[in-house]
Amino acid sequence: MAFQYVAEQLSFKKAADQLFLTPTALSHRIKKLEQQLNIQLFERRTRSISLTPEGEYLLKHVQSGFGQIQTALFQLEQNKQRLLTITTTPSFASEWIIPYLPELQSRFPNIMFRVHASYDLVNMTSGLYDLAIRYGSGGYQDVDTELLAVDEYVAVGHPSLDIATMNWTTAPLIHFTWGDEYCPNRVNWQKWFEKQGLHIQAGQAQVFYTQESHAIQAVLSGQGVALLSRISIANDLQQGRLKIVSPCVETAWNYYFLTLPDADFIVNEVKQWCKEKFSQNFAHE
Repeated sequence: MAFQYVAEQLSFKKAADQLFLTPTALSHRIKKLEQQLNIQLFERRTRSISLTPEGEYLLKHVQSGFGQIQTALFQLEQNKQRLLTITTTPSFASEWIIPYLPELQSRFPNIMFRVHASYDLVNMTSGLYDLAIRYGSGGYQDVDTELLAVDEYVAVGHPSLDIATMNWTTAPLIHFTWGDEYCPNRVNWQKWFEKQGLHIQAGQAQVFYTQESHAIQAVLSGQGVALLSRISIANDLQQGRLKIVSPCVETAWNYYFLTLPDADFIVNEVKQWCKEKFSQNFAHE
């Protein structure tokens, strides 16, 4: 690089100013380069310097090489993929993000998407996440919040289940429990039964799951009935893999978009896409 600056300026002083060096230090660098190459690159006169034929030859190739490097760096920058992380609950990721992710990738080809699934509270200021979709009661601080959907819990079973002859005192109950720190309005079978004037019987078959997807799978395989989020099972209901077995529902929390106030254009575009895709498909449920 020092050689190119001197060769283009034909002045140690001007080149030294650009490189933030003293002319003497720069001159020593050029002499050392000439010694290493065993070639004289400059003709030195009292008040001027000029390139030797060897110096002119080297300059031409150095300029060409740096030009190619600049072009390569520019192309790398243009093609560089950005990592965009969407964090949401496991069930929402399974039902509403993953099935439509190829479409999202096609719409934003220069974005690498990372889907983070967790029930935990999210710290958007950590810099780890670009867009959060969380299940809660709202009132999130230090973030822009937008309601995505109002949810409710419904009693569902396998499509083969005969509702007319169903006996709630013997029906196998499938529980999904998030834990007290997550439990939305404490939706559970005990509360649901009490509202219907019923009681869970001693010895009635019951299974507890901590993952909603496991509870859904249990119902899909005909192992019993479960209280599940309508949004989480919307596709299963629409495609007839599950059916609602009671008109009684439990109110729950809602889904919200969370973004930082300074979220850029891409984050807001992805959020808008998610909102449109969810509205289009959930409306058909």
